[in-house]
Amino acid sequence: MTPKPAKRFKPIDERIEALSETLPDSEHKLAQLLTAQPALLATHSATELAAIAGSSKAAVTRFIQRVGYDGFASARREAREAQRWGAPGLQAASDLPAASEEAFGEHLRRDLQNLARTFEKLTSGVVEPAITSLARARRVGVVGYRNSHALAQYFARQLVLLKNHVALLPQAGQTIGEDLAAFGPDDMLVILAFRRRVPVVAEIARHAKKAGVPVLVLMDATTPAKEVDATWRIACETSGSGRFDSYAAAMSVLNLLVSALANRPEVEAGNRLRAAERLHEGLEEL
Repeated sequence: MTPKPAKRFKPIDERIEALSETLPDSEHKLAQLLTAQPALLATHSATELAAIAGSSKAAVTRFIQRVGYDGFASARREAREAQRWGAPGLQAASDLPAASEEAFGEHLRRDLQNLARTFEKLTSGVVEPAITSLARARRVGVVGYRNSHALAQYFARQLVLLKNHVALLPQAGQTIGEDLAAFGPDDMLVILAFRRRVPVVAEIARHAKKAGVPVLVLMDATTPAKEVDATWRIACETSGSGRFDSYAAAMSVLNLLVSALANRPEVEAGNRLRAAERLHEGLEEL
């Protein structure tokens, strides 16, 4: 059975906006706090929220029920799931000034940490067979939606320098079914499946498995592996220093893959990269 995508959440700020009744002062303070900083619902206890808002734990309980939750535990559980799923409004943002040296340092520290953790988990048992399959594949499809699209576009353009029959899927203005119908065991799919994924990504991977198509999936480390089926998986740390995910580690892994592919005998024998460079020179493109 295909895993269900994360359910749709009604954020706390939308719940607050929908209230038509006048709130008592103790709850009004909570409404102001959670509208400005909804991530606090995922990271703080009811007692801690009450202290920050200058309210009481009883007021937190009443307020949470007033906006439609069964209780504080269910509200926090939903907020944490939305946070894991990648909702920007529920990511914990740094309180450092955005253009300060401290913020620059924290941003660098987080990216270096992401790189280190990603490569600590990377194994030759995954990379080597995936590279072999890429080298031998008759054609390669690279799939990426939303934020993953830019990563997919980068990887596809690098592959074009090394292999014939590389396509970024779906093609502009098209659906993906027409292209996938022609893929078989001699081909390969590379799926960039970083949060937040559209449901069709899991369906594409499931179809590829049924058709015997080898699949390499790159995904964020917070996503359970079972959510997107694959022959090989590489989990990349994407935790950013602010509200948005960082793809520094993902880009580094993609660079590693394409660099390793360029050294394969099957690829070097084709001399596609050399031919492209000669054409650049002949056409005076660069």
